[in-house]
Amino acid sequence: MIYCLICILFWTRDLSDVSSGSRVYQGQGSASTRLGGSVTLPCLSAESGVVIWVWYKQVPGQQLQPVVSSFYTDVKHGEGIEERRKAQFTVDKSDTSFNLTINKVEASDEGLYHCGIFWFSQFYFGDGVFLYINGEENLFLLQHYLLDPASEGHNVTLNCTVVSGGCAGEHSVYWFRHGTPGSHPGIIYAHGDRSAGCEKNPEAGSSTQSCVYHLPKRNLSTTDAGTYYCAAAACGQITIGNGTKLEISSVHNADMLVYTVAALGFITIITIMVVVVLLWRKCCHTGKETFLVS
Repeated sequence: MIYCLICILFWTRDLSDVSSGSRVYQGQGSASTRLGGSVTLPCLSAESGVVIWVWYKQVPGQQLQPVVSSFYTDVKHGEGIEERRKAQFTVDKSDTSFNLTINKVEASDEGLYHCGIFWFSQFYFGDGVFLYINGEENLFLLQHYLLDPASEGHNVTLNCTVVSGGCAGEHSVYWFRHGTPGSHPGIIYAHGDRSAGCEKNPEAGSSTQSCVYHLPKRNLSTTDAGTYYCAAAACGQITIGNGTKLEISSVHNADMLVYTVAALGFITIITIMVVVVLLWRKCCHTGKETFLVS
Protein backbone atom coordinates (compact mmCIF):
# COMPACT_ATOMS: atom_id res chain seq x y z
CA MET A 1 0.00 0.00 0.00
CA ILE A 2 2.77 2.42 0.93
CA TYR A 3 4.61 1.84 -2.34
CA CYS A 4 1.41 2.34 -4.32
CA LEU A 5 1.03 5.76 -2.69
CA ILE A 6 4.68 6.68 -3.24
CA CYS A 7 4.63 5.53 -6.86
CA ILE A 8 1.47 7.55 -7.54
CA LEU A 9 3.00 10.65 -5.93
CA PHE A 10 6.35 10.21 -7.69
CA TRP A 11 5.28 9.30 -11.21
CA THR A 12 2.29 11.63 -11.46
CA ARG A 13 4.44 14.62 -10.59
CA ASP A 14 5.98 16.59 -13.40
CA LEU A 15 9.69 15.78 -13.57
CA SER A 16 10.45 19.41 -12.80
CA ASP A 17 9.02 18.72 -9.33
CA VAL A 18 11.86 16.30 -8.58
CA SER A 19 14.77 18.20 -7.10
CA SER A 20 18.12 17.65 -5.50
CA GLY A 21 19.54 20.13 -3.08
CA SER A 22 20.37 21.10 0.47
CA ARG A 23 17.13 19.70 1.94
CA VAL A 24 18.66 16.19 1.88
CA TYR A 25 22.24 15.48 2.96
CA GLN A 26 23.91 12.08 2.55
CA GLY A 27 27.40 12.80 3.88
CA GLN A 28 30.41 11.52 1.94
CA GLY A 29 29.94 10.59 -1.70
CA SER A 30 31.12 7.01 -1.15
CA ALA A 31 31.17 4.26 1.47
CA SER A 32 32.81 0.86 1.59
CA THR A 33 32.66 -2.46 3.38
CA ARG A 34 33.79 -6.02 2.85
CA LEU A 35 31.67 -8.93 1.70
CA GLY A 36 29.57 -10.12 4.63
CA GLY A 37 30.18 -6.89 6.54
CA SER A 38 27.83 -4.10 7.58
CA VAL A 39 27.57 -0.48 6.51
CA THR A 40 25.33 2.45 7.45
CA LEU A 41 24.38 5.05 4.86
CA PRO A 42 23.28 8.32 6.51
CA CYS A 43 20.41 10.48 5.31
CA LEU A 44 19.65 13.78 7.01
CA SER A 45 17.02 16.40 6.24
CA ALA A 46 16.92 20.08 7.05
CA GLU A 47 13.17 19.72 7.55
CA SER A 48 11.52 18.15 10.59
CA GLY A 49 8.33 16.14 10.54
CA VAL A 50 8.86 14.63 7.08
CA VAL A 51 6.05 12.15 6.33
CA ILE A 52 7.57 10.20 3.43
CA TRP A 53 11.19 8.98 3.23
CA VAL A 54 12.61 6.76 0.48
CA TRP A 55 15.85 4.97 -0.39
CA TYR A 56 16.56 4.03 -4.01
CA LYS A 57 19.48 2.11 -5.49
CA GLN A 58 20.91 2.82 -8.94
CA VAL A 59 23.07 0.36 -10.86
CA PRO A 60 24.68 1.54 -14.11
CA GLY A 61 22.47 0.67 -17.07
CA GLN A 62 19.43 -0.11 -14.92
CA GLN A 63 16.45 1.80 -13.62
CA LEU A 64 16.17 3.03 -10.05
CA GLN A 65 15.32 0.20 -7.67
CA PRO A 66 13.27 0.95 -4.52
CA VAL A 67 15.05 -0.32 -1.41
CA VAL A 68 12.98 0.84 1.55
CA SER A 69 10.49 3.60 2.31
CA SER A 70 8.63 5.06 5.25
CA PHE A 71 5.16 6.58 5.43
CA TYR A 72 4.67 8.00 8.91
CA THR A 73 5.63 4.95 11.05
CA ASP A 74 4.99 2.34 8.36
CA VAL A 75 8.27 1.03 6.90
CA LYS A 76 8.24 -1.20 3.82
CA HIS A 77 10.92 -2.81 1.66
CA GLY A 78 10.98 -2.55 -2.12
CA GLU A 79 9.52 -5.35 -4.20
CA GLY A 80 12.97 -6.16 -5.59
CA ILE A 81 14.33 -7.04 -2.14
CA GLU A 82 14.28 -10.81 -1.64
CA GLU A 83 12.34 -12.07 1.37
CA ARG A 84 15.45 -13.65 2.87
CA ARG A 85 17.27 -10.30 2.77
CA LYS A 86 14.62 -7.95 4.14
CA ALA A 87 15.94 -8.37 7.68
CA GLN A 88 19.39 -7.30 6.42
CA PHE A 89 18.10 -3.88 5.26
CA THR A 90 17.13 -1.87 8.34
CA VAL A 91 16.47 1.83 8.91
CA ASP A 92 16.95 4.13 11.88
CA LYS A 93 14.31 6.84 11.58
CA SER A 94 13.87 10.11 13.46
CA ASP A 95 12.21 13.45 12.73
CA THR A 96 15.20 14.57 10.66
CA SER A 97 16.99 11.38 9.60
CA PHE A 98 16.41 8.08 7.80
CA ASN A 99 19.65 6.10 7.99
CA LEU A 100 19.93 2.84 6.05
CA THR A 101 22.00 -0.06 7.43
CA ILE A 102 22.88 -3.05 5.25
CA ASN A 103 24.02 -6.18 7.09
CA LYS A 104 25.72 -9.24 5.60
CA VAL A 105 26.59 -7.24 2.50
CA GLU A 106 26.59 -9.12 -0.80
CA ALA A 107 28.30 -8.26 -4.08
CA SER A 108 24.93 -7.31 -5.61
CA ASP A 109 24.56 -4.52 -3.03
CA GLU A 110 27.22 -2.44 -4.77
CA GLY A 111 25.80 0.67 -6.42
CA LEU A 112 24.67 4.26 -5.92
CA TYR A 113 22.10 4.85 -3.16
CA HIS A 114 19.78 7.87 -3.24
CA CYS A 115 17.81 9.08 -0.23
CA GLY A 116 14.78 11.31 -0.75
CA ILE A 117 11.90 13.00 1.02
CA PHE A 118 8.45 14.16 -0.04
CA TRP A 119 8.01 17.69 1.27
CA PHE A 120 5.22 20.13 0.39
CA SER A 121 4.13 18.34 -2.81
CA GLN A 122 7.67 17.89 -4.10
CA PHE A 123 10.35 15.19 -3.98
CA TYR A 124 13.87 16.13 -2.91
CA PHE A 125 16.86 13.80 -3.27
CA GLY A 126 20.40 13.89 -1.95
CA ASP A 127 23.48 13.70 -4.15
CA GLY A 128 23.75 9.96 -3.53
CA VAL A 129 26.39 7.78 -1.91
CA PHE A 130 28.22 5.02 -3.77
CA LEU A 131 28.66 1.75 -1.89
CA TYR A 132 31.55 -0.37 -3.09
CA ILE A 133 32.97 -3.68 -1.88
CA ASN A 134 36.54 -3.72 -0.60
CA GLY A 135 38.89 -6.01 -2.48
CA GLU A 136 36.84 -5.89 -5.67
CA GLU A 137 38.69 -4.31 -8.58
CA ASN A 138 35.66 -2.76 -10.17
CA LEU A 139 35.05 0.30 -12.30
CA PHE A 140 31.64 1.96 -12.30
CA LEU A 141 30.35 4.84 -14.39
CA LEU A 142 27.22 6.74 -13.47
CA GLN A 143 25.62 9.34 -15.72
CA HIS A 144 22.88 11.55 -14.41
CA TYR A 145 19.59 12.00 -16.23
CA LEU A 146 18.45 15.39 -17.51
CA LEU A 147 15.00 16.07 -16.10
CA ASP A 148 13.84 18.46 -18.81
CA PRO A 149 14.66 19.11 -22.47
CA ALA A 150 17.23 21.87 -22.95
CA SER A 151 16.23 24.98 -24.86
CA GLU A 152 17.88 25.92 -28.13
CA GLY A 153 20.57 28.57 -27.57
CA HIS A 154 20.98 27.73 -23.88
CA ASN A 155 23.84 25.97 -22.07
CA VAL A 156 23.90 22.61 -20.31
CA THR A 157 26.53 20.53 -18.51
CA LEU A 158 26.59 16.73 -18.66
CA ASN A 159 28.09 14.88 -15.70
CA CYS A 160 29.82 11.51 -15.37
CA THR A 161 30.91 9.95 -12.07
CA VAL A 162 33.71 7.38 -12.25
CA VAL A 163 34.15 5.16 -9.18
CA SER A 164 37.14 2.80 -9.17
CA GLY A 165 37.65 0.26 -6.42
CA GLY A 166 40.78 -1.69 -5.63
CA CYS A 167 42.87 -0.09 -8.37
CA ALA A 168 42.62 3.63 -7.76
CA GLY A 169 44.93 5.66 -9.97
CA GLU A 170 45.01 7.43 -13.29
CA HIS A 171 42.39 6.58 -15.84
CA SER A 172 41.36 7.90 -19.23
CA VAL A 173 37.88 9.32 -19.74
CA TYR A 174 36.18 9.93 -23.08
CA TRP A 175 32.82 11.20 -24.28
CA PHE A 176 30.90 9.71 -27.22
CA ARG A 177 27.74 10.92 -28.88
CA HIS A 178 25.18 8.81 -30.69
CA GLY A 179 22.99 11.12 -32.74
CA THR A 180 20.67 10.18 -35.57
CA PRO A 181 19.61 6.53 -36.04
CA GLY A 182 22.13 4.59 -38.09
CA SER A 183 25.02 6.91 -37.26
CA HIS A 184 28.12 5.61 -35.48
CA PRO A 185 29.26 7.09 -32.16
CA GLY A 186 32.48 9.06 -32.29
CA ILE A 187 34.81 10.52 -29.69
CA ILE A 188 33.90 14.16 -29.13
CA TYR A 189 36.00 14.92 -26.06
CA ALA A 190 38.81 13.39 -23.97
CA HIS A 191 39.63 14.61 -20.47
CA GLY A 192 43.27 15.60 -20.08
CA ASP A 193 43.33 16.33 -16.33
CA ARG A 194 42.55 12.90 -14.94
CA SER A 195 42.80 13.86 -11.30
CA ALA A 196 40.39 16.79 -11.46
CA GLY A 197 37.29 16.44 -9.32
CA CYS A 198 38.54 13.23 -7.62
CA GLU A 199 38.24 12.40 -3.95
CA LYS A 200 39.45 9.30 -2.16
CA ASN A 201 37.35 7.40 0.33
CA PRO A 202 38.29 8.62 3.83
CA GLU A 203 38.37 5.13 5.33
CA ALA A 204 41.81 3.88 6.29
CA GLY A 205 43.32 1.42 3.86
CA SER A 206 40.82 2.23 1.14
CA SER A 207 42.14 2.56 -2.39
CA THR A 208 38.81 3.56 -3.91
CA GLN A 209 38.27 6.99 -5.37
CA SER A 210 35.37 8.78 -6.96
CA CYS A 211 35.88 11.27 -9.80
CA VAL A 212 33.34 13.57 -11.43
CA TYR A 213 33.84 14.72 -15.03
CA HIS A 214 31.87 17.41 -16.84
CA LEU A 215 31.07 17.98 -20.49
CA PRO A 216 29.83 21.57 -21.01
CA LYS A 217 27.64 22.24 -24.04
CA ARG A 218 27.25 25.88 -25.02
CA ASN A 219 24.77 27.64 -27.30
CA LEU A 220 22.79 24.48 -28.00
CA SER A 221 21.24 23.76 -31.37
CA THR A 222 19.05 20.90 -32.57
CA THR A 223 22.14 19.19 -34.03
CA ASP A 224 23.44 18.69 -30.47
CA ALA A 225 20.56 16.35 -29.63
CA GLY A 226 21.42 12.72 -29.01
CA THR A 227 22.65 10.31 -26.35
CA TYR A 228 26.02 11.11 -24.79
CA TYR A 229 28.08 8.26 -23.37
CA CYS A 230 30.95 8.52 -20.92
CA ALA A 231 33.68 5.85 -21.19
CA ALA A 232 36.63 5.18 -18.89
CA ALA A 233 39.70 2.97 -19.20
CA ALA A 234 41.12 1.77 -15.87
CA CYS A 235 41.63 -1.37 -13.82
CA GLY A 236 42.56 -3.19 -17.02
CA GLN A 237 39.10 -2.72 -18.46
CA ILE A 238 37.01 -0.27 -20.45
CA THR A 239 33.60 0.64 -19.09
CA ILE A 240 30.86 2.66 -20.78
CA GLY A 241 28.16 4.51 -18.87
CA ASN A 242 24.42 4.16 -19.33
CA GLY A 243 24.26 7.38 -21.35
CA THR A 244 22.55 10.74 -20.93
CA LYS A 245 19.87 11.63 -23.45
CA LEU A 246 19.99 15.28 -24.47
CA GLU A 247 16.79 16.61 -26.01
CA ILE A 248 16.63 20.07 -27.54
CA SER A 249 13.38 22.02 -27.60
CA SER A 250 13.37 24.28 -30.65
CA VAL A 251 12.33 27.90 -30.21
CA HIS A 252 10.49 27.64 -33.54
CA ASN A 253 8.52 24.65 -32.30
CA ALA A 254 7.66 26.48 -29.10
CA ASP A 255 6.37 29.48 -31.08
CA MET A 256 4.34 27.19 -33.32
CA LEU A 257 2.81 25.58 -30.24
CA VAL A 258 1.81 28.98 -28.88
CA TYR A 259 0.25 29.98 -32.21
CA THR A 260 -1.59 26.66 -32.46
CA VAL A 261 -3.01 26.95 -28.95
CA ALA A 262 -4.05 30.56 -29.60
CA ALA A 263 -5.76 29.57 -32.87
CA LEU A 264 -7.62 26.71 -31.19
CA GLY A 265 -8.70 29.04 -28.40
CA PHE A 266 -9.98 31.60 -30.93
CA ILE A 267 -11.90 28.93 -32.86
CA THR A 268 -13.43 27.66 -29.62
CA ILE A 269 -14.62 31.15 -28.66
CA ILE A 270 -16.15 31.72 -32.12
CA THR A 271 -17.90 28.34 -31.94
CA ILE A 272 -19.38 29.15 -28.53
CA MET A 273 -20.59 32.54 -29.76
CA VAL A 274 -22.26 30.96 -32.80
CA VAL A 275 -24.01 28.36 -30.63
CA VAL A 276 -25.21 31.06 -28.22
CA VAL A 277 -26.60 33.17 -31.10
CA LEU A 278 -28.40 30.17 -32.64
CA LEU A 279 -29.94 29.23 -29.30
CA TRP A 280 -31.00 32.83 -28.70
CA ARG A 281 -32.69 33.03 -32.12
CA LYS A 282 -34.41 29.71 -31.55
CA CYS A 283 -35.72 30.84 -28.19
CA CYS A 284 -36.95 34.15 -29.63
CA HIS A 285 -38.63 32.39 -32.57
CA THR A 286 -40.35 29.92 -30.25
CA GLY A 287 -41.50 32.77 -28.01
CA LYS A 288 -43.08 34.63 -30.96
CA GLU A 289 -44.97 31.53 -32.12
CA THR A 290 -46.32 30.98 -28.61
CA PHE A 291 -47.49 34.61 -28.44
CA LEU A 292 -49.30 34.41 -31.83
CA VAL A 293 -51.07 31.15 -30.94
CA SER A 294 -52.30 32.53 -27.65
